[in-house]
Amino acid sequence: MGGAKQTADLEQRGRTLFRWPDKFLGPPPGLKEINAACWGQFILVLLIFFFLVGAQIKNRSGIFRDWHCAFIYFYGIGHIANDYPAVRIYDYSLQQKVFNEINPAPEGFYGPSPYPPFVALFFSLFAHFPFNLAYVLWAVISLTLYISGIAASLKGAFPGERLKISLIFCFALEFCPFLVYTFANGQLAAIAVASVGVAIYQENCSKPIRSGLALSILAYKPSLLLLLIPMLVVTRRFKTLIGFVTGAAILSLVATAFTGVQIWPAYVRFLSVFGKVAGLEGHPGLKLARYIDLSTFSFLVPGGRSGIGLAILIFVTVTVAAVLSVLLWKSATAGKPAQFLAWAATLTWTLLLNVYVPIYDSILVVIAIVLTFRALKELEWGAATGWVALLSVSIFAASWVAIGIALSHRIQLLSILIGVLGLGQLFLLHRAIRVDPIDTDAALPVR
Repeated sequence: MGGAKQTADLEQRGRTLFRWPDKFLGPPPGLKEINAACWGQFILVLLIFFFLVGAQIKNRSGIFRDWHCAFIYFYGIGHIANDYPAVRIYDYSLQQKVFNEINPAPEGFYGPSPYPPFVALFFSLFAHFPFNLAYVLWAVISLTLYISGIAASLKGAFPGERLKISLIFCFALEFCPFLVYTFANGQLAAIAVASVGVAIYQENCSKPIRSGLALSILAYKPSLLLLLIPMLVVTRRFKTLIGFVTGAAILSLVATAFTGVQIWPAYVRFLSVFGKVAGLEGHPGLKLARYIDLSTFSFLVPGGRSGIGLAILIFVTVTVAAVLSVLLWKSATAGKPAQFLAWAATLTWTLLLNVYVPIYDSILVVIAIVLTFRALKELEWGAATGWVALLSVSIFAASWVAIGIALSHRIQLLSILIGVLGLGQLFLLHRAIRVDPIDTDAALPVR
């Protein structure tokens, strides 16, 4: 009863804080008006985007080839997989040669491409096409994956509330880390959104093995699994874990069948090269402003790598990891809202408690926000929903200026806002566990 009363008090305070100043601004805008404004802005951004592309075509510079998009890396390793012995996928000098043949490096050299061999095999299919056509094909697939992942995580969340769903999709599509750094740049982060979204949908359908199989696609970037795999263990999602191991084994076996066993020692050796060249050992070559994890944040902010700065970083990391672990353990005996918040908090902190999270991977926060809204809707915590909505809009807005602010002021605003979201999710998860104990007849059977 005490927990419910405290929650009601917080709700009342939130309603007071979120009272619209209609005396000065008139009646608050409705969802229709907000939708119209959001989609109108999105269309304007797209028109500017296509105008710039058209200018490049008119000048015969080719779609984004002068922009040196990241798709060059994936197209290049696809070419190596097609034209050379498989083990040479992880020959850095050959990577440099092939990437520069596609388009000369803008800063003297290309960094290494450290993805597992099944990624090169997948993009070997694209390498059969001219670069421009392959880029467009991947852009279409990337957009489809992104929309599918968000749609899967939204499935059943807002039945009959089309305006809310429309608004979520609008903000998601206009999110700078997706539109610029994933979609236009040809990056792979949309795969992560699709993988996690489908995994959550399958869990919600009481199909944990399929959930794990979907999650295994994240093996394309092991750093994104840094907290997700422990989460499966701590929350006793053992069937999901079995599905994940099975899927990862299938990917590994397929890669081995096409490239041979020798590919794996070459891949492991190449990871050490990647750590040195990309700057993970001391960050000398890393473009710090383009990363959002707390480790990189400490390199960027003045004094972040001093004794005090490192002590603060270690304290925050250990404290958050410990609190998250305890809450995840307790969430295993709580209801659906706690399950959604467990996923949400894990995804959010995966972006921060990590060693290598470029800004494009932050699109996973969209899934985390959707799951947070789902939990709050079921809990009927209106004020908390308002706070999360405000924070979500702040993250969206900050994403467009975060790199500029980081370059000029040496502070990554996106990391701070996502951290605030993560702390809020931990608090909400704690409350959800206390006020929403599991109903054994209706609980989500995810173990």
